[in-house]
Amino acid sequence: MSSSSYTLNRRQSPPSLVVAAASCAVRGALRPFLRRKGIDFIAILNVAEGTSDYYRRAVSLLIRDPIPVDEDCNEIAIVMAVPDGPPDARAIYDRFRYARQIVLVTERMENIPSELKAAADVIAEIPSPSADHYMAASRVAKVRGMTPEIASLLTGFSFDAIASTVRSTRPLLSAVRQLKKSIVEAEKFAPAAVKPKGPRLEEMAGYGAAKTWGLQLADDLRAWKAGEISWEDVDRGALLHGPPGCGKTTYAQALANSCDVDLVVASAARWQAKGHLGDYLKAMRAAFSQAKKQSPSILFIDECDSFGDRDRGGDDDHRDYRRQVINGLLECLDPAEGREGVVVVGATNNPSVIDRALLRPGRLETLIEIPLPDAAARVAILRHHLRDPSFENDLARFVSATRGWSGADIEKLARDARRLSRRRKVALSEDILLEVMPKRYVLSASELRHTAVHEAGHAIVAVVLACDVLKHVHIDRDAALGVGAQSVGMTVFEPEVGRVKTVSYYDDRIAMLLGGIAAETVVYGCHADGAGGAPSSDLVLASDIATKLERHFGFGEVLSVELGKGDRPLEYLRDRDPDLRSLVDARLKTQFDRAVALLSERRQELDHLTETLVDKGHVNGDEVRALLGAKAMNTESASVRT
Repeated sequence: MSSSSYTLNRRQSPPSLVVAAASCAVRGALRPFLRRKGIDFIAILNVAEGTSDYYRRAVSLLIRDPIPVDEDCNEIAIVMAVPDGPPDARAIYDRFRYARQIVLVTERMENIPSELKAAADVIAEIPSPSADHYMAASRVAKVRGMTPEIASLLTGFSFDAIASTVRSTRPLLSAVRQLKKSIVEAEKFAPAAVKPKGPRLEEMAGYGAAKTWGLQLADDLRAWKAGEISWEDVDRGALLHGPPGCGKTTYAQALANSCDVDLVVASAARWQAKGHLGDYLKAMRAAFSQAKKQSPSILFIDECDSFGDRDRGGDDDHRDYRRQVINGLLECLDPAEGREGVVVVGATNNPSVIDRALLRPGRLETLIEIPLPDAAARVAILRHHLRDPSFENDLARFVSATRGWSGADIEKLARDARRLSRRRKVALSEDILLEVMPKRYVLSASELRHTAVHEAGHAIVAVVLACDVLKHVHIDRDAALGVGAQSVGMTVFEPEVGRVKTVSYYDDRIAMLLGGIAAETVVYGCHADGAGGAPSSDLVLASDIATKLERHFGFGEVLSVELGKGDRPLEYLRDRDPDLRSLVDARLKTQFDRAVALLSERRQELDHLTETLVDKGHVNGDEVRALLGAKAMNTESASVRT
């Protein structure tokens, strides 16, 4: 009786349109198990946010056995929506330990314990129902009046919207009118892109090549709007990269002002916040559509490193997700119909993890670095944010204390200084600025000398080996309190243009990078920890060069090339290849010993340069070359930091 009653109830109460459509969408993932009645399996279905209960009911329509329990009254078929939040593997296992057919429905794969992923026969990402699915679902749900046009319209709405609007007591056309009305209402409240307020790019300082490119773009857009040039003559986009706080977002606003166009701001996080993969892609396309409506416009996409690289590692689910996101972005960046009138500017802190396809011509085709501001730029940025024309201090102490600061750091400093000036009812001054800055301490005599020895070692090895041209050596006398690793010394070089770089050149560069700890070893018998622990530290840079020699440039034991993968491809190569690690370490030790020997022979010059740095804090390259009797050279800039 229970079997007949269950079957009869299903016939008398057809599923809702949404559940029937979800059933169509999920059928493909479960088809191998539906074909063979009674087969045992475990399936994990990843569905869009806010849809897990609909899919749970949809799957129940497909797999529930007419006899729902075995002879021991244990459930045979389990369909379970995994709740959001920290997963409880034991609770899930206890729920289905005796079942034969198990389907877990989740909106977040991270909520599925790894043990259950390993046990699953299939893990599938379920796409949103298509128009064809809604057509088929209308027959199952007995919804009259469905047409291909209405079915296509429904694909743009959430399950909740359809379930609350399309009801058995309401004609379908009436429900469609309500859905269309909701679109109109939503558009009324959708934020439209507006011309941003704030300074123009011409007024901004510290942007270097990015400012030059932006002003050229402004000229080209003016010419395009005047009909003097075609869109083919305008740059399609650029990728800005630089350290956090260097002003990439501010740049986009100033660029839009200079170009006299609208700015549409987007990011991977904003798009992903809309929901599951389908919603993510819809939000992405909507941003490009909005930029097209506001044409001419600039679409600024922040956090471009969040999109990742299709060649990066990870499990199959993550790789497939990244692939679909990047493919969707490529379609938006380079559509068949073009995107005339829309310039796309991306921003990232780490360009090395960007998929190469995004950087091809016609997409984010120009790579532009926004460096940390130099002394003149820091002063200009400060004066801009202070908004006080009467502020005429020379700012020498400010310049010294803000080496390595970003534009965002300086903006906050100006805000804090204005606040303190208002409270005390006094004029802005450099003393006010220094008072609101992070507290600093003066390096002890031993710290100062140790730093001077380290930087002198870099400089002397570089000049003697002539691997690069020394510009200057600098050490700071104080450091910020409460800050982690920070640079208190710098040796700046200009690499020689047009030089053929053989294995000896790279070995010389490694020796120069290790010259700092080599000098410490010569003077003190050991070295401190300032040469490692950060991506730009001496030991990391030297290790990367040695890795390239072995695996990129054919200077090692093999000619075959491996490029690695992920955020740190060279580190990836070393991690997976113990032989490579040994080769890299051997090369580093050889060049370290070479640098120690070189500096030991020039101990008098090392001591002299150290004393000069301790006394003056700054020595230019010509002074070091004169000390060593070496010839000056001319080239381009790079730096080594402690």
